[in-house]
Amino acid sequence: MNERNTNSQRPAARSRRAPQGGAALLSRAPILTLVLLFGLFFLLMMAVKGCASQGDSEGSQVPDPAQTQQSTLQTDSLPAGETQSTEAPVISSEPVTTEPVTSVPTTTPVPTTTEPPGPTMMTVDDRYFDDALFLGDSRTDGLFLYSTPGDCKHYPFPATSLTIFKCMDAEDEEHRYGYSSTRELLKGEKFGKIYLMFGINECGYDTAVFADKYREVVEEIRSLQPDALIYIQSICYVTQNHEAKYPVFASSNIKEKNEAIKQLANDVDIFYLEVNDALNDGTDHLPSDYTGDGAHLKANCYRYWHDYLLQHAYVDAQHPWAPEAGGTETTAPETGGTETAAP
Repeated sequence: MNERNTNSQRPAARSRRAPQGGAALLSRAPILTLVLLFGLFFLLMMAVKGCASQGDSEGSQVPDPAQTQQSTLQTDSLPAGETQSTEAPVISSEPVTTEPVTSVPTTTPVPTTTEPPGPTMMTVDDRYFDDALFLGDSRTDGLFLYSTPGDCKHYPFPATSLTIFKCMDAEDEEHRYGYSSTRELLKGEKFGKIYLMFGINECGYDTAVFADKYREVVEEIRSLQPDALIYIQSICYVTQNHEAKYPVFASSNIKEKNEAIKQLANDVDIFYLEVNDALNDGTDHLPSDYTGDGAHLKANCYRYWHDYLLQHAYVDAQHPWAPEAGGTETTAPETGGTETAAP
């Protein structure tokens, strides 16, 4: 009986537990409902977003007629074989500054400057030497004695073996001009041209020492005579026999020293004259029939030197030479030193 009662009670217990499981499911229904609703909402939003993106994509693929026409025109204007670049333009991150536009005049005035004409070599006559001073050694004395260039007012002071080292302090032995030395003469008188002939007595000196002293003399003369044209005459050659007896007078030594003093000329107001062009036997020596001692010219041969100076005169604004004075313009000759004058 007890067993029957026990067995009869078990189904009743199951029947009571069954309703408890359904109640639990019903109690969870609100949460499931929310999850389902959220899932549906999410799917709906994704569907809406996908439709919008598809619409934008389709809209961007529709070509603008105006852009299509412009692109066609640009492509047509390209040269054959070239294609239009599709790279994006580079945009600088630097700020763009716009400068103000200034008006430019249609015509710009050009300043006119009138410079004095440069020196011109001309052939002149002896009147060109009227305001000249000749400074030099015994060869210059010979030019003065036997072929005086015109009515030259001043000539070198007679001095035996005068050199560039002593020329500024040389005394006037005859006191022709009332000055005690060359330097005092240059201080007291004004000259338009000054001719220098030094070097044959300095052949034994080092070329650099000789040239430095020559430069010093030229600079002092320029300071005392700022308006004068200065002519540096070349050292004249000696004959071949004289060179053989005295190798110090070798043409190579004379050429070296001439090249050194040539550098002192600026072709503006200091000029170098290659007198050897008129006193050359063709071998860079003095013609033997031009001289009696191998170094000094014969009296009737100084005219070749004289004529050379007349043909190599420079004129400029401060030292004019009027055409009516007989001057004709010439071109500077080559200074090769090989030209021989006829005796």
